[in-house]
Amino acid sequence: MSFVVDASVMLAWQFPDEASEAVDEVAEMFIDQTAWVPAHWHAEIANGFAVAVRRKRLTPDYRHGALMRISDLPIETDQESTKALWNETQLLCDDCQLSAYDAAYLELARRRRIPLATLDTAMVRAAGELGISLIGRRSA
Repeated sequence: MSFVVDASVMLAWQFPDEASEAVDEVAEMFIDQTAWVPAHWHAEIANGFAVAVRRKRLTPDYRHGALMRISDLPIETDQESTKALWNETQLLCDDCQLSAYDAAYLELARRRRIPLATLDTAMVRAAGELGISLIGRRSA
């Protein structure tokens, strides 16, 4: 089975002060499952770590190790998500009042018919409205 993982979950997993049961549940899924991400995910992850270093939450050395750990995970980038940005994703932005970044995760989960792992409250709410299964959380 596969799932969609958003940047909030991956960053929380690598930031020691953001540990939670929901994040641990997703981390365990990487043992035997593949995660799918939209094309912008890599930039979101890179930005999250850049901001964390700038704010002195993490050291550059810790960031490097975390990025190496993430790069070793079974994560696939969905190339169709870019094509969907100007169509289906925009409709989700309008219907769910989300940014294009967040709506892209929902579009991917809905199109692939796989569950979504997110810590974002607005995405949890929207997933519930759209009938998208969630990992580690109940629909809002």
